[in-house]
Amino acid sequence: MSAFELLLLEQLPGVGPATVRRLVRRFGDAGKALEAADASFAATVGGAHARASARARRDPTRHHRVRDALKRAAATETAVVSWDDDLYPAALHHLADPPPVLFLAGRLELLRRGPTVAVVGARRSTARARDVAGRLGTSLGRNGVTVVSGLALGVDGAAHAGALRAEGDTIAVLGAGVDVPYPRFHRRLHHQIRQRGLLVSEFPPGTNAAPHHFPRRNRLLAALSGSVVVVEAGDRSGALITVDHALDLGRDVWAVPGPIDTRVCVGSNRLLAEGARPFISVDAFVAEVGGSPTGTGAAAPSEGAQLSLLTRPRGLDPPSFVSVVPTPAHDVIAEPLEHRLLRTLEEAPAQADELARRFEEPISTILAVLTTLELHGEVERLAGMRFRRAA
Repeated sequence: MSAFELLLLEQLPGVGPATVRRLVRRFGDAGKALEAADASFAATVGGAHARASARARRDPTRHHRVRDALKRAAATETAVVSWDDDLYPAALHHLADPPPVLFLAGRLELLRRGPTVAVVGARRSTARARDVAGRLGTSLGRNGVTVVSGLALGVDGAAHAGALRAEGDTIAVLGAGVDVPYPRFHRRLHHQIRQRGLLVSEFPPGTNAAPHHFPRRNRLLAALSGSVVVVEAGDRSGALITVDHALDLGRDVWAVPGPIDTRVCVGSNRLLAEGARPFISVDAFVAEVGGSPTGTGAAAPSEGAQLSLLTRPRGLDPPSFVSVVPTPAHDVIAEPLEHRLLRTLEEAPAQADELARRFEEPISTILAVLTTLELHGEVERLAGMRFRRAA
């Protein structure tokens, strides 16, 4: 089946990945589905849009839109992989609605390399969570485990950056086209992953991010991973959607215990109460998922790099210290500026010019980042060009 035919089916009104699969099973392949009689096609699609969907197959505008997307993929050196291609990840076929076509940019061999671990959590995360995610990403990367995440602010970005600091492998599953960096703050990280890791999306190149894309993205995150670690999640965090898919697929789910009176830990702590495995030791976790040193010069954990997690869900063994590997001073992947600003503003409000001096950045750059953080609800502007972390 051609990617063009599958994409054309998926672009029809009332048709998504699950319906494309049903159409292909009914008619034998995508091409035959596109040529089927209107009545038969509409009966297979079902629902309020069935007749409109059957007619839309002949709409030249839709044909041009799909062709333009494939031309853009070729122009941006984006690989287009459909269901029946050898490179299509077998794990995605276990989903109820596997994407008919994937768009890939970067090191395609990472789809065949294991083990893989998804590191997920809150976008509006605490400094503690970003620190744990970054250190976990580094440890996994140093031990040959591919880090899978969604390139969002907070936990996701920290996990990706940690893996890159260790010269490890990382896969970013996106809610936009692979050529559309989102969020803007991660433009540099997006570029680095394209060069040294792998970008994955079911959305054609040029597609902007949209709220309904991210729940779809999360099912791919779960399917591409052997285990899922929730570093920190509030009661309605999107990370919990990833967990639901992971459980449906039979994946192990781990959660980092957090303070019981912290709002952004409500969801992750509830996972522990419901039976998720407690993440209490980086070394033990990496050993369990099959990691092995990659020879990149990983240092042994020091006592000073230990983090105590003292939450103990009922019925679970007492926790130990989480042993995390400190970041070497010569690492070339810098922590994103927005992460450093958020961590600083969690400690105390600060003026923009003070932050510019502290981070040795132009005041225009600091103000641009702070303004975007403000628009995202991450920081609040006070009088006198002072900023603080949003509650």
